[in-house]
Amino acid sequence: MPPTLHTRENLVAGLREINFTFDLNGESVPGLVYMPTEHEDEPMPFVLVQHPGMGSKEDYFVADIARLWAQRGWVVGGLDAPMHGDRRDHNPMGLFRQRDRYPEIASAFAAEVTQAIDLLAANYPIDMARLGFAGYSLGSMLGLPAVALDGRFKAAAFCLVGEGGFVGPAAGEGSHLPLLANVATRVVAKSNDELIPRASTEALYEALPGKKDIRWLPGGHY
Repeated sequence: MPPTLHTRENLVAGLREINFTFDLNGESVPGLVYMPTEHEDEPMPFVLVQHPGMGSKEDYFVADIARLWAQRGWVVGGLDAPMHGDRRDHNPMGLFRQRDRYPEIASAFAAEVTQAIDLLAANYPIDMARLGFAGYSLGSMLGLPAVALDGRFKAAAFCLVGEGGFVGPAAGEGSHLPLLANVATRVVAKSNDELIPRASTEALYEALPGKKDIRWLPGGHY
């Protein structure tokens, strides 16, 4: 049987706040989305927003932005990353100690993203022709493979990210970047990032196919 979407809804500032979970491959996946209460019979764009490391779907990076964008008529929200938020095996720092499992973790999260979109679209008025993504740090590191493997996103903003780690190689065997050829992509980077070397970000950007741009902002990773 296909997974079931379990939901709990509230009205928040004139928006529908939908907390949800579903099970996939032995993992309970928690998520949160906001959507307008008006024009619910019309399909709306969906934007997946993913939080940085040590965060969760309730963080400013996700919830506050989601509420703002939902006021524009979009369905917006995110998932708790592996070992973050309301995941059963909550241990954010533990995630980064499993470097040998990075490809496996990224692949599993990509499957969760695809399943989340399928379940949400089956239950809410989501326009599958207008899917977008925005991620910060870990959110981008896991998000880039997820967007690439899903294949339905039209636009993505990857903030504070470079090749390697969860992203994988920028080119060659194992690279997900060729799958982004039909995704309009923006990379946002920091000029003095202490965690992600400039060369790593530049290598990723140069390897991106299709429509793209990059924005360098002052400051460090945090």
